[in-house]
Amino acid sequence: MDEPAEEPSEPVDEPAEEPSEPVDEPSDPVVPEEPPPAVAVPDDAAEVVAVDLPTEMECGETLSVSVEMRNTGSATWSRAGGYKLGAIGDDDPLYGPDVRVWLPEDVLVPPGDHYVFHFELEAPSSEAVHVTDWQMVHEGVRWFGETTSVDVEVICSGWSHCDPLTSPDSVTGFSAKEVSGGSFTAGGWQTTGGDDQLVLELEEPLTGSARIDIDVTNFDPLTQYSSTKHQIFNAYTSDDGSQDVFDTDEAWWNIRTGTNYGTGFKFLAAPNGGDSREESRHHADAAWDPAAVHRFSIEWDAEEIDLYLNDELQQTFDYSGRVQPLQYIFIGTDNVYVAQVGPIYSNLCVTHAP
Repeated sequence: MDEPAEEPSEPVDEPAEEPSEPVDEPSDPVVPEEPPPAVAVPDDAAEVVAVDLPTEMECGETLSVSVEMRNTGSATWSRAGGYKLGAIGDDDPLYGPDVRVWLPEDVLVPPGDHYVFHFELEAPSSEAVHVTDWQMVHEGVRWFGETTSVDVEVICSGWSHCDPLTSPDSVTGFSAKEVSGGSFTAGGWQTTGGDDQLVLELEEPLTGSARIDIDVTNFDPLTQYSSTKHQIFNAYTSDDGSQDVFDTDEAWWNIRTGTNYGTGFKFLAAPNGGDSREESRHHADAAWDPAAVHRFSIEWDAEEIDLYLNDELQQTFDYSGRVQPLQYIFIGTDNVYVAQVGPIYSNLCVTHAP
């Protein structure tokens, strides 16, 4: 007899495995970070705090400027210690002849403090763009710290001022007019005696290129030359107008008449004191028409000075080396030789060219 088939057995549930706890691995020991090494503060260090430097200047202009520096070093700045503000490269076209701005004797600038250096810049007499740049210097030791640099454009603005010479009153462009003798008429100022003098001071000195024109009528050498030397038209740096200027660095020029020159005149020009003067004689045998208008013109720049009579060139001299401007115009005597009596002067015009 067949045996009955076995019933399939029920599956036995295996107990679920409990999740194992993570095993903490031993960690590396924490090493504390070392502080960064201390940075040594140099003896000499500086930073720029503020700058008052121009970007434009007029030809011949002088400006007060400043540079403020902070002492970020460990040494105290002092004049005795040789600390100064210096023109980089020992040269600055707008400052000099010294190329350092010194600390005052009683000023100390300790670490962390600051100081404002005040000084003046002077523009040259020609147009150009110049760099003015500055840095602290420990004289004989080192240049140090931040620098400051500015491009300065020098611009020569032209102007022209004219005086008809019909009144003792000053006109625009002239700060003073000193009158000694002579006579003002509708036609101009006339010399009536050998001591007659008209001195005009310009508001702005003629630092660059310039031209001065004047009209002269009633000019009659045959009857008016009463001395070997007369002065008629002159320009100087100062109001001295005497031969004392020969021993200075003043610039000047003269137009001189008198019997020494026939019926003509002498032209003299000096860019830098008496030793630099040159002179020439003109029209010794000329016949002058007293009713005519004769225009005398003198024009100069940094290199040459030219004399014109009625717009015709008479003479050219070297005028380089001039360090002083011209500012005073003398008509009649110039405190050296007596005036020529009789001429009438008018339409004085001064032009300052760029």
